[in-house]
Amino acid sequence: MEAIIDVFTQNIIPILLVAAIGYWLRRQLGVPARPVSSVVFNVFSPALVFVSLVNSELPPGELLGLLAFAVITILVMGGLAALVGSALRLPRADVITLLLVVMFVNGGNYGLTLNRLRYGEDGLSRAVVYFVVSTMFVYTLGVFIASMGRSSIRGALVRLARVPTIYAVALAIVVYALRIPMPGPIMSTLEIVADGAIPTMLVVLGMNMAAIDGVASWRLALPAVSLRLLVAPLLAMVVAGLLGLQGLSYSTSIIEASMPTAVITSVIATEYEVQPPIVTSIVVLTTLLSPITLAMTITLLGL
Repeated sequence: MEAIIDVFTQNIIPILLVAAIGYWLRRQLGVPARPVSSVVFNVFSPALVFVSLVNSELPPGELLGLLAFAVITILVMGGLAALVGSALRLPRADVITLLLVVMFVNGGNYGLTLNRLRYGEDGLSRAVVYFVVSTMFVYTLGVFIASMGRSSIRGALVRLARVPTIYAVALAIVVYALRIPMPGPIMSTLEIVADGAIPTMLVVLGMNMAAIDGVASWRLALPAVSLRLLVAPLLAMVVAGLLGLQGLSYSTSIIEASMPTAVITSVIATEYEVQPPIVTSIVVLTTLLSPITLAMTITLLGL
């Protein structure tokens, strides 16, 4: 119990306190989240991903293992959600909702922050890989699942093409693979911008939480929370073990896969009319419960 409390106080409470600033700004001062979120989406997040990947010096084998882990866990969680939906004989709309809230996690403002607090820059550079893969899946597979026929694969790919982080990843891979030296002033500028990414992400998280007034559906919330917060860490441990991930790659990957439901799913649900109140209520519920489950996961699995 002492170890769990230590993880909670040292690694999770700082995240909650910074997010609380965003909550206060939105609730008390009426500061809109969209302009801040836009800066994170278009500037801070791409800079963070680029700097983390270029400076990581990850061996190619380890990088491939991290990529494989992210792809496998996201897809398997989707398969489990579909199986649970079928076993419970949920209607199609509920199954789509379950897929969205189970597959896609808050691996950015929450996951990256936790990994950086716990494992430093080396941990962050590994956690970024899961975040990037998850982002790509959200804007392709996530959009397609939400639309289920109302939006083409081409439409989903067009949305993906508008995500600046994708181009940051492509550029980082080129620089990393060819060992291209970056000019000092440019790299220093990107590092300054990247340093502002995580605290701003947390402020946006708090702002988004302040705007959510969901209505819980326990028929969906119970399996969603169970899969997202309890089953996902166990699956992640198995997949990481099978892929031979070790050290920081093992720990950061499991933590990323154990995060609560991504806030972006609420936006997608609203856009495609996929039971937005239920989706947003599950986002809130998993986020509120995640400090407990994450502290237990880190402690019990020895991460």
